[in-house]
Amino acid sequence: MHTPGGVLEVEAPEGMGQRDFLRLLRLLDGSRTIGDLERETGLDGEAVREVVEPAVVWGLVDDGAVPAASSGLAVLSRLEDVLNRLLEDLVFAGPFWREVLERPETLQRNVFFGFGLENWFFLFRENEFDSAVLALAESAELRAMLNDFYQEEHRHDDIVLRAFQPLGVTRDDLLRARPLPTTTALIKTLSWWARTDPLFFVATIGVLEGRLDSDSDGPDGRIAYDSFLAACDRIGLEPAFVEPMRAHARVNAGHDHGSVSRELFARVPGVDAETERRWHDKAHLFVEAYAAFFNGILEHYSDPRRPLLRTGDI
Repeated sequence: MHTPGGVLEVEAPEGMGQRDFLRLLRLLDGSRTIGDLERETGLDGEAVREVVEPAVVWGLVDDGAVPAASSGLAVLSRLEDVLNRLLEDLVFAGPFWREVLERPETLQRNVFFGFGLENWFFLFRENEFDSAVLALAESAELRAMLNDFYQEEHRHDDIVLRAFQPLGVTRDDLLRARPLPTTTALIKTLSWWARTDPLFFVATIGVLEGRLDSDSDGPDGRIAYDSFLAACDRIGLEPAFVEPMRAHARVNAGHDHGSVSRELFARVPGVDAETERRWHDKAHLFVEAYAAFFNGILEHYSDPRRPLLRTGDI
């Protein structure tokens, strides 16, 4: 028998004629069941299994059945349904966003500043996952698209950095400071998926970069871009802090980063049912980590006794 690794010598089992043995081997194309082989060769099931089962163990026979799969966009659409439901239940109905959306004037100002700081920590460490996924994409076209996205995201932390000048916080201060544990947990979780399940990581980009509303207007008629900035406008937070944050949101909206996941999945030919099921399970873990990121900001920065920056001295 000729195999990719060379020529393999095989012998007919005891009691099986050479002609029947050769005929059975020719039928082992992966498309037939044991019952099919019995009917087509006239051999009994035990004799067929004596040939087939060792061949499967040694990798000489593949399962020729076409796996159940759906297009990349169809799978992403169903995953987005799960993610959107979880976002509404865990994130937007959670403590942070409920306060920001309904009662922003009751919040400590440090909560707004802390949101900006933790977003800077996230953006500064974004290369941990954005760069990791570049080597794991499944096609040259996907790698090129991801590289374009990575280049567009590069140095976005410098845009947000300007928001902290009125707070007296410098880049050196931030480099010596520590993000909240919930921020670090989200970063490390995404970094792990970027390395081990890159397509699922790609599916999360639309959540992380999306949810922008470029048609929303603040109280002064300016485009708010998202709910956080609308809340900043509502309470009259310092423009020197708000405008760099708005500039970053404007850049993301201009690049349409909320659609990155869909653009990439349009190039994915198919995703099998088991992978889709696994992604639905991971969606819960992702949104739980994302909700913890926001709620951790509210919990920590609501305490006026805590300094704005966490350092090694704390």
